[in-house]
Amino acid sequence: MAAADLDLFRLLVFVTVVERNGYSAAAEHLGLSQATVSFHVRELTRQLRSPLVSYERRAIHLTAAGEEVYRAAVKMLHDAERLVRAVGEIDRGHGGPLSFGASMAFEQAYFMERVIGPFCRAHPTIRLSVRFGHSVSLAEAVHSHRLDLAYVLGWHRPPGVRYEPLHQAIFTFLVSPDHPLARQEVVTVEEIAQAGLITAPLDDVEWSYYDRVLRACGIEDATPALEIDGVQARVLAAGAGLGVFGTFYPPYAGERAHAPLVALRVDRPLPTQEVGIVSRNTDQPSAAAEALADCLRRLSRSPADTSRARGSSGDSRSANPG
Repeated sequence: MAAADLDLFRLLVFVTVVERNGYSAAAEHLGLSQATVSFHVRELTRQLRSPLVSYERRAIHLTAAGEEVYRAAVKMLHDAERLVRAVGEIDRGHGGPLSFGASMAFEQAYFMERVIGPFCRAHPTIRLSVRFGHSVSLAEAVHSHRLDLAYVLGWHRPPGVRYEPLHQAIFTFLVSPDHPLARQEVVTVEEIAQAGLITAPLDDVEWSYYDRVLRACGIEDATPALEIDGVQARVLAAGAGLGVFGTFYPPYAGERAHAPLVALRVDRPLPTQEVGIVSRNTDQPSAAAEALADCLRRLSRSPADTSRARGSSGDSRSANPG
């Protein structure tokens, strides 16, 4: 028998018989006749070709097969209820699932505090799934329907997606407060390179973009002092005084976004990169996706802290290009 032949209502009757410990109690709970309840359990037994229950000493007892069917049926019924609720929430424009990708540059506390936290509190019925990664890979994931929406650095976008620019982000170098460069009023890019850079692994796709940014900063043919896969691990490495690392910093992040690291004041302007939203241009965005996009738009229009997002100013920044 194919799984598609199983009737959810029949499974509900079976689960109710087990949980109410009898046919008559199940019939009363479901508002059915006892004969109807018995019929559905009997038909389920026939379909599965194995005894599921026995009735002894005025109690329902499950067979080994019945135990397996009961566990599976409870899960199937629960999933069905969740599906019905999710569709209802979507129809009402109140919620539903949302898969969201964000550049690894935003895998920081300020992003949780300024974006994810407020959005989740404002939309408690939206089941948000967040993935951090490289911007190009996230844009491709939107195109292939693995993500609903992505917030990315505008490196490259595959055909078939819609891109909405939001704001510029500025590259910033950061070190531990105990690092020698942290005590200097102004540093040169040569001093940064000599101090040792913490970067993505050289064999990773991220490195080609990181290297491009370093060249734009004036650092040619950089040799990393430490290669680490993962933004948070690079943050920890910089905090341990193992070198210098950099990231693109959005204007809304705020002056304390880097803590406890120190943003270096560099002797030249540092590069900027456009940041925007990627969605599929063939689809009408869901209410959940549009709500999150609106949240990002509002932050991008906010004048707060924009004066602090200057790469040569020595103000606060965080973690790694994405």
